[in-house]
Amino acid sequence: MQGLLLGIDLCDDCSQISFFNTKNLEAESVGMSEDDSQCLIPTVLCKRKGNESWYIGEDAYRYALMGEGIMVDKLISLAAKGGTSTMEGTKYEAEQLLELFIGRLLMIPLTKYKTAEIEELVFTIQTLDPVVMDTLIRIADRLGVKRDRVHIISHTESFLYYVISQQKELWRNQSCLFDLTETGLHYYELRVIRGRSPQIVEVAHQELEEAFSLEILETKSGGKLADTILCSCAERLLNKKLMSSVFLTGRGFETNDWASGFLKFICNKRRVFAGQNLFAKGAAYIAFDNTLESTSYPYICICEGRIRYTVSMEAVCAGRNRQMIVAGAGTNWYEAKADIEFILDNKDSVDFTVTPADNPRQTKLSVPLKEFPVRPAKATRIEMIVAFIKEDCMMVRLIDKGFGDLFPSSGQEIKRYFYLNN
Repeated sequence: MQGLLLGIDLCDDCSQISFFNTKNLEAESVGMSEDDSQCLIPTVLCKRKGNESWYIGEDAYRYALMGEGIMVDKLISLAAKGGTSTMEGTKYEAEQLLELFIGRLLMIPLTKYKTAEIEELVFTIQTLDPVVMDTLIRIADRLGVKRDRVHIISHTESFLYYVISQQKELWRNQSCLFDLTETGLHYYELRVIRGRSPQIVEVAHQELEEAFSLEILETKSGGKLADTILCSCAERLLNKKLMSSVFLTGRGFETNDWASGFLKFICNKRRVFAGQNLFAKGAAYIAFDNTLESTSYPYICICEGRIRYTVSMEAVCAGRNRQMIVAGAGTNWYEAKADIEFILDNKDSVDFTVTPADNPRQTKLSVPLKEFPVRPAKATRIEMIVAFIKEDCMMVRLIDKGFGDLFPSSGQEIKRYFYLNN
């Protein structure tokens, strides 16, 4: 069997695994039980007292409740703040604990499908925190998954790819998602911007203020209150919008008998789907697409984690003027990097053109080269390194490389940061 194509949804409360089946071209849920019914895996880790045995999910809860283990939870938040946890006199770094959890999480599909290789691994997380993202890359590397096989995306992007992997009639107009968890109520809205080539698919995300604790669903009166809250949200968010489909996910929608009014409203002239593994499946679809020579999604995808702009610069290549793309709209900002060398020709600045994906209006950015030595035309070679700090913040680093023995490098560097949405 070839290496696995996996999508992993990591959240503070629960995590989920999806495996892409290349035979039927579908993303499938993978659970801790043999029949995969136990797909929601609590993001908790338990150390067995007196030894170095570690357990995750429901097993961790069981040992902790029996008094035989020490449990730690909220592993993603702990990693984000670089926290620690002390167990039986030993202090463990958050990264160590998250690695123990992820290692055991990955063993579930590796054991089930009897393989030791992961071909593509896509993590999806609620918020693209650079600290957490760097941590996940290091963990995956130590677990034997090569850097170029690991990708990290937002829940927003997972939703986008999950939806556009479905029948087109489900997103011909607009599509939306309600994600109800213990940590909040999130709303995602997908729209297709037509009239451009390639077409643009955009998803907006907002965390709703009307969030409530899932504990209120345990009583009849609490369920009625929750239903009223969701009805109000749906009426406000879906008003006068042509929605082809509505998706529901999160532990709050494991059962929906409490949400009769909400369901009645959203089911009116819309197709409604509920399920627990949407984000992990979206990540698995991306994992498969990453293995193809050319993408099966011929769109510019704009969402949290993707650059909304194309950044280019004018250059002469093979005697012809052209706009050289430095960063393309729809690129994952964490992976958008460029390292280019060029020779200056009567220029005292490096200039960029910024073009929004959904708007032809261009803006100009410029990096003056005052710190560099003045030399004749075509006597300065520059190395330019471009990276992104987040989806709308670009870092440009210019290094004077000189020009052979005649004009040796000065060692001077210039670094600038640009906010592309200004």
